[in-house]
Amino acid sequence: MNLICIPFAYEENMNSGVNVSIKGKGKIEIYLKNACVALISAKYYNPDSDVALVTNFGRWNIPEEFLSIFDKWEIKVMEIPFDQFRFQGSYTWALAFYKLCVLKKLSCMKYESICYMDTDVYIQGSFDAIWTECRQNIMLYDINHGLNTRDYVLLCDEIESYCGQRKLITHYGGEFFAASAENAKAFVDTCEQVYYEMLQKNFITTKGDEFILSLAANEMRESIKNAGAYIYRFWTGTGFRLISTCYEYNRITILHLPAEKERGMLKMYDKYIKIGKIPVDEKVWKTFRLNKIPFLDKIKKMLRNTITKK
Repeated sequence: MNLICIPFAYEENMNSGVNVSIKGKGKIEIYLKNACVALISAKYYNPDSDVALVTNFGRWNIPEEFLSIFDKWEIKVMEIPFDQFRFQGSYTWALAFYKLCVLKKLSCMKYESICYMDTDVYIQGSFDAIWTECRQNIMLYDINHGLNTRDYVLLCDEIESYCGQRKLITHYGGEFFAASAENAKAFVDTCEQVYYEMLQKNFITTKGDEFILSLAANEMRESIKNAGAYIYRFWTGTGFRLISTCYEYNRITILHLPAEKERGMLKMYDKYIKIGKIPVDEKVWKTFRLNKIPFLDKIKKMLRNTITKK
């Protein structure tokens, strides 16, 4: 049996990232609605795989609204304590390291292959090809950042500070991981070595789990394969729009939609998921602003450009 899971940790005094503006209980609700969209779409296209929400706070802390949906779709709720890969709560991405904690535990379980993803994803197809890849490869998503991209330069600066030499390694995203249980265990063990060295050096990264993932992947690069044929990170906002038509052509399996956490993912949940429906592709792509830019977004962009010119 293979496992598709969404790790989601919450601790009041720990930061989760920069892509959700709301705090407190409202923030948890947004993440749970996102997770519902991800998990139900995954189960719809992959009925023979286990699909699970993995949390550090247990089933009894999840509102009945979501539990009833999970139960209807046979989505598992697994509790794994956040007791490894911990950093101080003030880290911008402190809670993102929970994914590595989850991977450590899951790699020792019964599953043949394991995939974890972020909450803000939509699955639009079968994982059969991904599971086949997992027989040979560790799958990570190369986000295609180069030295012409500020974020990559900053990562390389941190790597140089950490390693003592300039290393132009591949920047892998934290939104997707897939491997056999055996390879997952080897990979997370390498991640753990990086983590303990960071503690020894009192090293602080601004890149969250992607810092550890990228360093570990560089150490195991002969076993790593880019998952870009199966997942793409779409930026769909008005201020920064970076998309590919691979949602339709050379069709990928997983849409990662960071700018839709508080918009498209919530629309998808309210209009379709919570009433047990999976929409046709064209409605999915429209909801997530992929195949058409909404009129209001065009107006906002025009106003922003006008202000910038002044």
